[in-house]
Amino acid sequence: MNILAALPPIVSPTRLKSDKISVEFNIISGTSMSCPHVSGLAALLKSVHRDWSPSAIKSALMTTAYMLNNKFTPIRDVVAGSSSSSNLATPFAFGSRHVNPERASGLGLIYDIGTEDYLNYLCSLNYTSS
Repeated sequence: MNILAALPPIVSPTRLKSDKISVEFNIISGTSMSCPHVSGLAALLKSVHRDWSPSAIKSALMTTAYMLNNKFTPIRDVVAGSSSSSNLATPFAFGSRHVNPERASGLGLIYDIGTEDYLNYLCSLNYTSS
């Protein structure tokens, strides 16, 4: 949330057609902002644990993530149209929580899953090949 990101000069900070302001950077939130950060962390984990599969890396990042902010209080959800964070965030707001790369790299237990595991899961839900 609130990532300082580069902004193309043809896009205004408000993204309104009537807004002709041009800035080089803007504060933006959302999955588009977290994706490059988490992708970089996945690459770092892969460099440390070359034998880990993508599922293992995902597991390490998810199971070591935390739900506290930088003030060590629960992550709060920003209410749309408001600058205040009045509600405690739910998994729908923060996903798998805030990643902890150092803890993820030293993890002793990971959950790995492969093609056969996915197929067994789908079969347990009575899915068929059709």
